[in-house]
Amino acid sequence: MKLDVQNLPSVYVSPFLPWEPKRAWLRVRTQHAFHPFHVTTRLCLEIFWIWRGRLFFDEARVLDVGCGTGILALVAAKLGARWCVGVDVAREAIGRSRENSEANGLQERVNWVHGSIEAIGGTFHTVVANVPWACWEALFDNIVDCVAEGGALVASGFQDLQAPLLESFLHQQGFLVLERRQGDLTFFGVPPSGSFTWCALLAARGTMDGASPTSAIGNSQNRGRREEFA
Repeated sequence: MKLDVQNLPSVYVSPFLPWEPKRAWLRVRTQHAFHPFHVTTRLCLEIFWIWRGRLFFDEARVLDVGCGTGILALVAAKLGARWCVGVDVAREAIGRSRENSEANGLQERVNWVHGSIEAIGGTFHTVVANVPWACWEALFDNIVDCVAEGGALVASGFQDLQAPLLESFLHQQGFLVLERRQGDLTFFGVPPSGSFTWCALLAARGTMDGASPTSAIGNSQNRGRREEFA
C-alpha cells in the first residue's frame, strides 16, 4: 500500500497489493513497530522531504533511534545521507530492518544495531527518534547527546499535550525548534490521553546550516523543568 506523503517519491509498505507496481522508490515490509501508516511516520517523512537538503547532504551521518521497520533510516539514505545507523532493542525489528535494506539495495549505506541507544558512540548530523512518550522520558538525555553541534533532531511519537514540555526541554539544552507538524489519528473511543493529535518536531542544536532562526517556533517560555523527566 502506498504511503500518502505529499511530493515524496513512491513508498510502498506491506501488505503489497497485486495491482501495485513491483518496482518503487522504496518498499518496506512491516513488523512489530509503529506501522508506517501511523501518522507520526508520515509527519517525520514530511519534515524529511521539506528539509532534505539540510538533513541529508552527502556527508551527513544519520541515527534512527527505535528504528522499527527501518523506514526512516532507509528514506534518509535514499534522500542522500551517506551513512545511516538504525538502533532498536527489539531483535525482530532489527531483522526486519536488515531485510528491508537488502531488498532495496541499501545494505551498504545503513547499519543496524540491536541494543539500546547507549550502545551508540559519537554524534550525528541528523538524529530521528519516532518513539513513544515513555521512551522520551527515559532516553531524552541519551538522544540529544547524539546530536552534533549544528546538527538536527527530528522528534516524534508523542502527542500535542506533550509537545510543549519537550520543546521546553530542548530549549534548555540549546536547541531551537524550527518546525512543528501535527496530524490526527482516529480511534474507536477517546484515547487514554484524551487527545487524537500527534506531533513531530524539527529542532536544531545551535544554528543548523542554512536554517534561519526567524523560522523558529520554539522560543516560547519554558513550561516545565528538566528534572520532570527524571
